[in-house]
Amino acid sequence: MSDEEGLSLEDVGAEGEDLAPAGRKAGFLPSFLIRILKWVAIGLGFVILGVTTTVVTVRIFTQGREGEDVRAISRGDMTAKPLPLSYDDTIDEIRGVTADNPPAIFTTRVSVGYEAGNLKVATELTARKRQIQNLILLTLSAKTRDELGPEHYQALQVELRNQINGYLREGQVREVLFREFVVVQ
Repeated sequence: MSDEEGLSLEDVGAEGEDLAPAGRKAGFLPSFLIRILKWVAIGLGFVILGVTTTVVTVRIFTQGREGEDVRAISRGDMTAKPLPLSYDDTIDEIRGVTADNPPAIFTTRVSVGYEAGNLKVATELTARKRQIQNLILLTLSAKTRDELGPEHYQALQVELRNQINGYLREGQVREVLFREFVVVQ
């Protein structure tokens, strides 16, 4: 097949060779309408090609994942997140010894979390700062070295929170966090 026999887009339509002897064009559609239809057909072809490519690509990437979205919702990933708390960091570093024989030495720094914007709790925490510091010292000093290990941090935080709440009159502490906790033999 030679280059002269190839398909040319310019061959479509009625041009000079299709003219009738009286100078009129042969065929029932004018040349400009055929050109418009030709470009509409090319545009429609590109749209069909794009849609087909998109559908095939999406099916390839989602193959085998049809039920994944339902499982994610049923696992409980949509749980409510707690609101951020305000923290009182004014309690000084606490140092003490454990109830062991021979005793170990511990050092800790704590932050006390309460509802954001609760000025009554913030004021009372400031007023009872020394009492809370003493309470933490006495509670941790009654523990052995093993009871102050990292595996017990959460239980210690809950215990300290409950004891601090026993002192407070104007509200409740929501959380006690260890900013530093060291136990040395």
